[in-house]
Amino acid sequence: MSFFRPDSEVMEFLSKVTDYIIINLLTLLLSLPVITMGAAHTAKFYTSMKIARGEEPSAVKSYFKSFKENFFQVTGAWMIVLFVGIILALDWYNVLYGVGKSMPFIGKAALGVLSFVVWSVAYCMFAFEARFKVTLKELFKASMVMALLNFPRMVLIFIVTFLPYIICAWYIQWGLAIWLLCTTVSLYYISREFNHQLEAVQAKNEL
Repeated sequence: MSFFRPDSEVMEFLSKVTDYIIINLLTLLLSLPVITMGAAHTAKFYTSMKIARGEEPSAVKSYFKSFKENFFQVTGAWMIVLFVGIILALDWYNVLYGVGKSMPFIGKAALGVLSFVVWSVAYCMFAFEARFKVTLKELFKASMVMALLNFPRMVLIFIVTFLPYIICAWYIQWGLAIWLLCTTVSLYYISREFNHQLEAVQAKNEL
């Protein structure tokens, strides 16, 4: 049947789904040692954005190529982000369980916005490093600009990033299947969004 020809649309679709599942599993595995999380997510976006652009690389080979090439710089950047994240986590603990419980709502809202901005910058940093070769200073600057200029889109990316985990918590008995399905769909969406944003950056730089 034509459906099962290697070049059929059905087989190409299944191939992409399989690649996204492999990418997500590799990222999960290589994020367990927290120090490698930055390189793991950079490799994830490097490979997934290629697939979304129709370049169809070998998922495993492409993933580890990016992981190796970007490890040192992105790990340094990730350590800085992780340090800031730990400080914010301690602030949230203080707000929720410590003396900060009496903090006015506007203060809690400001802390929430700041936490979201830090997350957005980190996520953009992984995608930007996956596409461009820049210095550490340029990476942080570009990631911050990218996150702030695309604030509404980053809200959507935030939702589709964490929604699979919320759904898994609701239906824990189907957790693995739901995680595989939802993270595949969310990675496809996020990859398309980042491709769109980074192509705009590239076009602007070429002017």
